[in-house]
Amino acid sequence: MYSTKDQIELLKSIKLSDGESKSIDCPFCNGKKKFSISNKEGVVLWNCYKASCKARGAYQKGYGLKGARNRINNLRQISRKRTRTIPEILSSPSNHPAVMKYLDENGCLHAYSNSLIKIRYAPADNRCLFLSEDSSGAVGRTMGESIPKWMSYGDTNLLTVGTSNYAVIVEDAPSACAVAATEMYTGVAILGTNLSTKQKHSLKQYQNIIICLDNDAKKKAINLLRQLRGLVPCTVRFITKDLKYCQPSEIIHIVEER
Repeated sequence: MYSTKDQIELLKSIKLSDGESKSIDCPFCNGKKKFSISNKEGVVLWNCYKASCKARGAYQKGYGLKGARNRINNLRQISRKRTRTIPEILSSPSNHPAVMKYLDENGCLHAYSNSLIKIRYAPADNRCLFLSEDSSGAVGRTMGESIPKWMSYGDTNLLTVGTSNYAVIVEDAPSACAVAATEMYTGVAILGTNLSTKQKHSLKQYQNIIICLDNDAKKKAINLLRQLRGLVPCTVRFITKDLKYCQPSEIIHIVEER
């Protein structure tokens, strides 16, 4: 009986396009039209349906040019499906008492009132949206009981609030707003752990960056520090208080604590 290695060597001579399947005479037992072979997603699978023949198996062939292109296109389509567009109908938070109450209770009112960040209300989703500086993306916090509590729209990997040359990296948009209320720091909310080249370039504009995350996010903080080290002076503070519930003076004390 042929070993798996021997079977693979023999089957390599059979030409299969990406996604193609064939039913042929078995090259091992000569069973008439008993042998099935296919190339699906870069993996060649084969099997002989003759009871006395043990030819079967699989091996990683890899994608051909056409298959690789199809895979990339499929991934792009999946990515586009997962990315929600910002709702067309948005309203000012000042028209909605519940939204203004949320902003007040979560350290966002100063940043909103002083136009340090664009904040809008999406009636269709019942969410308070924190928009990026160029309005290409947003993160939306539900004003009800919807799940998930936070929802992303467009490009939301980096959200900056404030105009200072000194930045504080925090976990969420309200905390970034609270940091900006100190008028000493720009709050930067990073919603992922890995920074793109574009994001790193954007962060290089600051004279100093302090990463302020809680103890549960130590791995994330260290990962960010490693990515930024060598690009901009950067340190880490592990905090025990949620900055969005702190007064500006308290945030300054936490950030400056040695």
